[in-house]
Amino acid sequence: MVLLLNRKHNFLSAFILCFATSIATLAVVTVLFINGVGGREGLAFIEKVNTVRRIVDELYVGDVDWSAAADEVSEAIVESTGDRWSYYMTAEEYAAYTDRSQNSTKGIGVSVTLDEQGRGAYVVSVVADSPAERAGIRAGCVLTLVNGRSLAGFEISEISALIKSQSGEYEIVFLNPDGMSETAVISNEIVYTSPVSFRMEENNIGYIRISNFEKGAAADTITAFENLVEQGAASMIFDVRTNPGGQLFELTELLDYLLPEGEIFVSVSAEGEEEIFYSDEDCVNMPMVVLIDENSYSAAEFFAAALREYEYASLIGMPSTGKARSQQTFRLDDGSAVHISTRNYLTPNRVSLADQGGLIPDIQVEIIDFEDRQLQKALEYLS
Repeated sequence: MVLLLNRKHNFLSAFILCFATSIATLAVVTVLFINGVGGREGLAFIEKVNTVRRIVDELYVGDVDWSAAADEVSEAIVESTGDRWSYYMTAEEYAAYTDRSQNSTKGIGVSVTLDEQGRGAYVVSVVADSPAERAGIRAGCVLTLVNGRSLAGFEISEISALIKSQSGEYEIVFLNPDGMSETAVISNEIVYTSPVSFRMEENNIGYIRISNFEKGAAADTITAFENLVEQGAASMIFDVRTNPGGQLFELTELLDYLLPEGEIFVSVSAEGEEEIFYSDEDCVNMPMVVLIDENSYSAAEFFAAALREYEYASLIGMPSTGKARSQQTFRLDDGSAVHISTRNYLTPNRVSLADQGGLIPDIQVEIIDFEDRQLQKALEYLS
């Protein structure tokens, strides 16, 4: 009997100890969550979402796409910040975003629009050394069949999706600019598209168009700059209109090449700590103009701002957007991602472009009736 009582006592003591430990652990987790992972509001949010999910899961008479629901909730969370530069991406959107940030995409290397006669996809341009160029496809051709499937009546998005979905070698039938039908055996590749184009204008003025500051922008711009100088360029126009920005490394690498020794960019943490980027003493020396507009933002704005603050360039065009935050992208386990603002940006003179409402051009010029009066003014200014 004594032995039995001891066993009961031991069991009861063990149960009480385990229960107390569990309660203590739950309390610690709750305190940690409240104090470090979103506070009481965060905990209330989790409880509310889980309650709604449980009600729908247990009582709703139909089927629920929980994956789509997770995407929509995630998107709503990021949108609740009110920050126009922060957003949620589905797995498909994140894959496309990754391609854009590399200035590359899977395909054959063509830019197309719908053929006016409804025959398929009209080729506007072809990337050098791409599968399309090697197959004899060039600007002015019309893609009509992909692996035996007619493109007549397709939308551009459908044509792009069809081409990207092909694996291995497949056939493309196209009409050449003379209207003759040709067939090419082709395969998709990862095609790099340079964000930089350039040409020599009259009066030894070089013109460089930078469409974004994603991968390769700095190196390609420097190559273009040196090419134009070899051709005799004595002044330079940088066109960053409709440039949505890109990667910080590409921006600072290009500014370092152009500007003399000194501070060229300032990044500020949420706690107010500055990270300063510098240029070395190697630089260029010639008159410059930067073309900007209302669709120039992020790295494009800071590129223009730094050149003007160093008195290296004048700005011509229309006021820019005024973006002064940087974002980090966090990939989630299902392939989706959160793109969220984590730092503030300042110009070398510690100017917040958001606070001042964007860059104001030295010479403000509008484009009227599709006439590029901004470029014309830049050419007049440097002549």
